Amino acid sequence: MVRDERRFKMADKDGDLIATKEEFTAFLHPEEYDYMKDIVVQETMEDIDKNADGFIDLEEYIGDMYSHDGNADEPEWVKTEREQFVEFRDKNRDGKMDKEETKDWILPSDYDHAEAEARHLVYESDQNKDGKLTKEEIVDKYDLFVGSQATDFGEALVRHDEF
Repeated sequence: MVRDERRFKMADKDGDLIATKEEFTAFLHPEEYDYMKDIVVQETMEDIDKNADGFIDLEEYIGDMYSHDGNADEPEWVKTEREQFVEFRDKNRDGKMDKEETKDWILPSDYDHAEAEARHLVYESDQNKDGKLTKEEIVDKYDLFVGSQATDFGEALVRHDEF
């Protein structure tokens, strides 16, 4: 409840406690709005920072993705993530990620969410791998498209004449 209230107050740009469509969308998808990015970082750090020291250390970082469950051998991808943390995530090499390092990790400035989602939709749906989607390819993967923010959860599929 506290977390939702904090996020709502951040999304409520005019402070009137009534959410406009944009404010509600910012509440639901804060990563898409520049003025909401700090709340995304804060929530991520709260979720992963198990010892509540205000940082994400290597074990917390790995623990968010992988649980040992008594298995002594880590999968290769976990070893790769450990290397990623040391080489790229922990930029100042102090053994932990601070707020800025966490922001660079979860909200990289050179990452375009819309482009990534569009590429994902084409990759998953383009059965003949020609780089174009036919009506049939989209219909065959309809569930993928109606679950995508890129299509406004399917609304864009019924607003265009191409079909």
